[in-house]
Amino acid sequence: MSDPRQPGFLTRLRAGLAGERDTVYLEALRSAGRAAYDEILAADTLRDQLPSLWNAPPAAASQLLAAWNAFVLQTLGETFLDADYAARPGTAGYVPPVTYDQAAAWLHAVGDWVSRARQARANPEYDIAMHTVLPAPLPAWAEVATCPPEHLTALQAAVTPVREHVEVTLHALVKTGVPPQYESAVNRLHQDTAAASAAADYAAGLRTGRHHAGLHELIEQNLKHALELWFRVGQLAAMPSLLAGPRFDVWCMTDRATLTRWKQDPHARHALVEMWRTDPNPAATLAIQAQIDSCLQTGDLWYHVPKVGDTCYFEPPFSPLYEVRRPVRIYGIAIRPGAQFAVRGGANRGLVLGPFRPTRRVRYRTR
Repeated sequence: MSDPRQPGFLTRLRAGLAGERDTVYLEALRSAGRAAYDEILAADTLRDQLPSLWNAPPAAASQLLAAWNAFVLQTLGETFLDADYAARPGTAGYVPPVTYDQAAAWLHAVGDWVSRARQARANPEYDIAMHTVLPAPLPAWAEVATCPPEHLTALQAAVTPVREHVEVTLHALVKTGVPPQYESAVNRLHQDTAAASAAADYAAGLRTGRHHAGLHELIEQNLKHALELWFRVGQLAAMPSLLAGPRFDVWCMTDRATLTRWKQDPHARHALVEMWRTDPNPAATLAIQAQIDSCLQTGDLWYHVPKVGDTCYFEPPFSPLYEVRRPVRIYGIAIRPGAQFAVRGGANRGLVLGPFRPTRRVRYRTR
């Protein structure tokens, strides 16, 4: 296999014919993201020094959690690239578009978690839970009818290091005893860990030398389920204060009439978490909702119910449609009676002015 960082002419030619994408950008992300391994080592050292995780300072817990997330994402990104290079050595340095998108989603996120881990190391007052929604989900899986066989190899390769670190973290959590009020939550962590291990072991038992589409999909589903569970368990074990319940409701600006539907949509759940995670000033976004709530109480605003279609705007935070009854000023914008608007959240926060038309198209990312 040639050096994926220096592909030759024939490699580029074969990759072009196969429709593969150059990984020079991903390799740069991979190289920079190796700082995640330094952070997980520093986190392991810190964990050994703490008398107990239950009364660890917020900064220490923040460091442990951020280092864990960076480690898992870096591990997944690297295994996907390496598995593809091994499976197709003739195009090493290039990968199929679906592999590129998946590895990019993971490797892109590593730098942010490394930064948060280092901020926690530098500032004894740092609390990551005040800056992002936790526990964070894995970035969304790339959508494809059938994932390439090497994806299964990559997922399987990531299982061992992720599982081992989860077991270490859980042992550290319970070794000094579990406060009575957290016993049920810790039991659920053990249950989730057992479910993840069972899914990974079952997937390993399904592997065969012959290709079968049904088996391929079943293995993929089990491995993804295991990694998602471990990713969450690792965060909760690193910051056990999260076991007391969520500190923030990501659905607080979502239309109540359609809330159940959005909660059942995994893409919507991920979109909401990403919206709040990437919001540079969540307080400013929440301030818009506070202004709206105040106007609802005074009767200056009311909910707009279209004759046809849904009562919400199909973009995070999936806000209700509002109708102005008396002149109001929301987010610095003067709005006249009869006007309709909805709210867009995140980095592009603001008002979306109507009128609105029915649609089934959902924008899961804010523009």
